[in-house]
Amino acid sequence: MSERKTRSSRHLQPSRNKKLDKMLNVLIGIVIILIVITATYVFKWQDDEQEAVKEEPVQEQKNDEGEQEPQKEEDSAENEEQSTDKEQSTDEDQSKEEEQQLEQNTAEETTSDDPIVDRVVTDKNWKPTPTTQTGAHVSSYDDQSVDWAEKIATITAVTGITNDNMIVWRLQNNGGANKAIATVSTKDKSEKYRVSMEWVDNEGWLPVKLEQLNTLDGAY
Repeated sequence: MSERKTRSSRHLQPSRNKKLDKMLNVLIGIVIILIVITATYVFKWQDDEQEAVKEEPVQEQKNDEGEQEPQKEEDSAENEEQSTDKEQSTDEDQSKEEEQQLEQNTAEETTSDDPIVDRVVTDKNWKPTPTTQTGAHVSSYDDQSVDWAEKIATITAVTGITNDNMIVWRLQNNGGANKAIATVSTKDKSEKYRVSMEWVDNEGWLPVKLEQLNTLDGAY
């Protein structure tokens, strides 16, 4: 009886071992599969992280470019405004220059019957030479007086001859207490003029006529 049991248990033992082996193999297979899945997930996660890191600077750069575009537009608008302002300023300057030229071109030239006079010039925009004199005016022909100096300043204003380059050949009364006439030239006598002027109360001597001479003979 015992021998039968022993034989039966011996026959059952290999069968159990086979079942255990199969279970172990299945478990090992499952573990391997889980390891592969886990490893695949980990590697994929690392790849996604690296791609995300690479994409971030590009996104930031795009954002920077997006921020720079409005700034470029603002700069362009400012430059256009400045250019417009400059053009307007230039136009205004040109208009002022044209007005000044028109004012400067108010001089009128005429001829004279006097053979020693090449041309006669008058200008409605001539202004009196500012005076420092006060009280009742007395015309003076003393070359050390203030009135004389203001007459010379008036001559310089219309002829362009400076005092240090001027020869005063004659400065005298011109038919009235408040009228004077001067004959002058440059020191080299290349320019010769006769200047008529009148006194304006509280303002000064006003040039009224400029005659350009071709000779000094008979000019005074």
